[in-house]
Amino acid sequence: MEFDFSLVRDIAPRLLDGLVLTLELSAWSIVIGGTIGMAMGLFRVSGVLPVLQWIVKGYVYFMRGTPLLVQIYIVFFLLPRMGLTLNPYWTGVAALSAHLAAYVTEICRSAIESIPRGQGEAAISVGLTRFQTLTIVQLPQAAKRMIPPLTNELASTIKNTSLLSVIAVFELTKAGNSIIQREFIFFEVFFVVALYYLIVVQLVTTLANYLERRVFT
Repeated sequence: MEFDFSLVRDIAPRLLDGLVLTLELSAWSIVIGGTIGMAMGLFRVSGVLPVLQWIVKGYVYFMRGTPLLVQIYIVFFLLPRMGLTLNPYWTGVAALSAHLAAYVTEICRSAIESIPRGQGEAAISVGLTRFQTLTIVQLPQAAKRMIPPLTNELASTIKNTSLLSVIAVFELTKAGNSIIQREFIFFEVFFVVALYYLIVVQLVTTLANYLERRVFT
């Protein structure tokens, strides 16, 4: 079967709504998951409240050790049992945010702990508190080291939105599947879907590389 470029031109605009929803899901998940992950990462290196430290470690262990698809199903079926009913859109955001937060926690923790310990000890010796040492001395230095792994996680989050099709979120992959089911066009549809993902991920990667070269130098 020959590749039909005329079908690609027809399909591309029809998938734009799905692309927009994918971008929205990604943006919400990155903002929420990134914020929670950074907060938990700072908490992990603070050394305070040992009981909560173990809870955070257990959370990170579980989220990193189980498939995202399983986590989506857990959130989808567990939240209503807890009395919190969300529509599929926000259920997807919750699942992706929770997943991303675990990885950002470890990225933040490992980057800060890679800063020579002597700098922290020197900051405390001149009168800075532990919190001031983290935010003023260690975190700015760790920020550049976080960019490459964070870029990978942001790109993964964008691609992971495709898994939300299993809970009927009409994102890019779901929109593509809808066309396939109606019109039995396979390769051209998935070509456009893959192209859209590739463009978005490349834009994120390019921006991250720019920040690493020009801002965090």
